[in-house]
Amino acid sequence: MKFYQPVDYPEARFEKFYKNPAYVKLRNRIKGILVFIGESHYGDFMLSMPFFQALKEMFPQSKIIFAGHRLKGLEKFSSIFPFVDVYFEFRMKKKREVLKKWFLFYRLCKREKVDLLIDTQRYSIVNLLLALLPVRYRLSYGTGCFFSHWKFNQKGRDRIHDIFQLFSLCRVLGKKDIKIYPEVNFPEQYEKKVEPIISTSEKWVSIFPGASEQVKRWPEERFAKVADALYEDDYSILLLGSLKEKELLLRINNLMKHKPVIPAVIDEEFALDPVYGALFCKKSKLCISNESGGLHFAGLVNTPVVGIFGLKSPVKWGPLSSGSIALYKNLPCSPCKMRKAKLNCPYNRRCLLDISVEEVIEASRKCLGVS
Repeated sequence: MKFYQPVDYPEARFEKFYKNPAYVKLRNRIKGILVFIGESHYGDFMLSMPFFQALKEMFPQSKIIFAGHRLKGLEKFSSIFPFVDVYFEFRMKKKREVLKKWFLFYRLCKREKVDLLIDTQRYSIVNLLLALLPVRYRLSYGTGCFFSHWKFNQKGRDRIHDIFQLFSLCRVLGKKDIKIYPEVNFPEQYEKKVEPIISTSEKWVSIFPGASEQVKRWPEERFAKVADALYEDDYSILLLGSLKEKELLLRINNLMKHKPVIPAVIDEEFALDPVYGALFCKKSKLCISNESGGLHFAGLVNTPVVGIFGLKSPVKWGPLSSGSIALYKNLPCSPCKMRKAKLNCPYNRRCLLDISVEEVIEASRKCLGVS
């Protein structure tokens, strides 16, 4: 299996911006910053946090506004990420709502004294509508940077990891040293609640067998075999997931010879609050996950990941934690162009199902340093 490393833009592409940093000149002029994120799933949200951290470092006195729709539970993260000052929940389900939503943004910009608009989307209509808002400065890579006051060469962006595309918006403002991992301080009440579980072992492996779409899920019986193999290597197993995935976790438990720990069974709060998912990853030596939120929880706290990729390419969405491995077959039909077909794949989901139990065990042992 090939180990896919996340690819960044060449550093030289931003050298001209570093020589005369725009953010230094703008720092005292910018009162409010509106960042349009749009629909934000767990992975999108986690990947955006290092970007917001860099933005807060550049503009420590400015009010930073996150505009987008967060999935249920993500609001819990506001307690551990101090980089965003205001969350403006925004969702547009119907095209006819465009004008109404635009006026909401107009009023928001006026009320919060927004001077800088950062548009992270690549949809021309959205780029145009946001460009019409009453702000002094605009920053965007959508529509070839056409509506942006700062432009840069995006050649080769299809091979660039999504997080580095976000970072490019900070780099054109002159920010050079950007941390891939945000500074995460878990509140004491979270630490105390996981302590009785975590204290029973010093060698945990977290496994996230679920995913938002069933078509992205590696078979549960294979997760059970991997978990048993690592248990026999003297590692304790945490099976993690949302409350909706509780039955999936119990089925895997029943398929295993050695019993894992399932926090969602101990207390449903562990499954309802995703902050616990990130904290369990932090306490683990390794995380094994489908291409789902669990993978990004581990990346957030720099825990090594074995990511199982089928539909999406890890080149764009792969784990960023040091020492991670992305398993990906890269078939001629990859990345998938037929996601709407769901499980009715004409190739019988070979992209995912061709990844064997042995390959996941081998990758896991490599990450853990087990010979």
